[in-house]
Amino acid sequence: ARLRQILDGLLENALRVTPAGAPLVLASRVEGDRAVLEVRDSGPGLAPEDIDDAFRPGVLYERYRGVRPCGTGLGLAIAAGLVERLGGTIEAGTSPEGGARFTVRLPLT
Repeated sequence: ARLRQILDGLLENALRVTPAGAPLVLASRVEGDRAVLEVRDSGPGLAPEDIDDAFRPGVLYERYRGVRPCGTGLGLAIAAGLVERLGGTIEAGTSPEGGARFTVRLPLT
């Protein structure tokens, strides 16, 4: 159920910023003893300062409110908290599709 919450939050963000017809990628793989899940979009992406602030509640909302589509500013923070509670890590970056990339690594055991 928690994994579903994490993916729902990341995909909701990606769908909000990805233009109609542009790629949105959900990928998974195993790396050693970890499951790796990626959500990559073709939206406006993240500036370097966004990557550092992505999981801080409300920061991106305040930065982009009225400039581009954004949610409440809580979704990424909630996803990060859930990932940490499950013993994993989450990171933000840029995607090959031109937008944002969120990578979740969770223990398989």
